Amino acid sequence: MSQHAMKSAELETARRLFEEGWSGGHAEAPLPFLTDDVVMRDILGHPEAMRGHAAVATFFGPVAKRLRVWPEEYFVSENGIALTWMSYIQIEGEEAGAENQGRWHCGEGMSRLEFRDGKVCLEIDYWRGPQGICDDALRHFEERRRLSREERGTRTGA
Repeated sequence: MSQHAMKSAELETARRLFEEGWSGGHAEAPLPFLTDDVVMRDILGHPEAMRGHAAVATFFGPVAKRLRVWPEEYFVSENGIALTWMSYIQIEGEEAGAENQGRWHCGEGMSRLEFRDGKVCLEIDYWRGPQGICDDALRHFEERRRLSREERGTRTGA
């Protein structure tokens, strides 16, 4: 497989991991895109490495049905792919207050991905957590997509 074809396949896997995996609505949704021995960590929220499908599904499970993580921009290197994304977590539970029920925490982040045999073997996420609240995740994301790259760069994830 040519270098270009390999990078194209990795880009497609990265896109699907986020759009179908992390945004897939259940704890096992990302697993088809990850090697069995995947290493994953979240620099701020979960600095200890998670290893393997079971650890990822256990960590991800509690928010899976109310999480959406949609890619914005990709950066390709010989070692893998980095991508920026917007994360949306639907607010539920009594602690959120009645005024925020059903709304979405939103925030931008970045991930570094490395690949083996067509799947992600390493994911390191860089994000600080929610940066704001919006009423409609899809509408908010579409509005961000209409911004120029420079305009997106001057705003927080809110």
